[in-house]
Amino acid sequence: MKTIITAIYILVACSACMKLEIKPGSVVSDTIDAGKDAYHTIKRSRNGEEERIYSHTIHLNSDKSNALNIATCKDEVTEIINASSLTVSKIISESSEIIEKDSVALVICSLTALVRPN
Repeated sequence: MKTIITAIYILVACSACMKLEIKPGSVVSDTIDAGKDAYHTIKRSRNGEEERIYSHTIHLNSDKSNALNIATCKDEVTEIINASSLTVSKIISESSEIIEKDSVALVICSLTALVRPN
């Protein structure tokens, strides 16, 4: 128990903005997950990296397949990141969807990446 309290104290002291939610019955696994998140955050900041989420929307080109439209959207997100003088170290997650809003088909893509200054 003393080890868990010490781990929680270290995690809170190392990160100014951290949300720690512990549910009864899963204290150990939640503490381990929080520790991993804090470790990755500290490691990234020491390497000069930062986790950012980028989102972009384009009009669906009906002459192209859905896969090509999604690839175009992701390429434009990458161009936006490169234009901001940042380099992508690692892509953590990607998502995309095609929606229709006000009779207009749109491609929405989102990218979560680790970035660092050039």
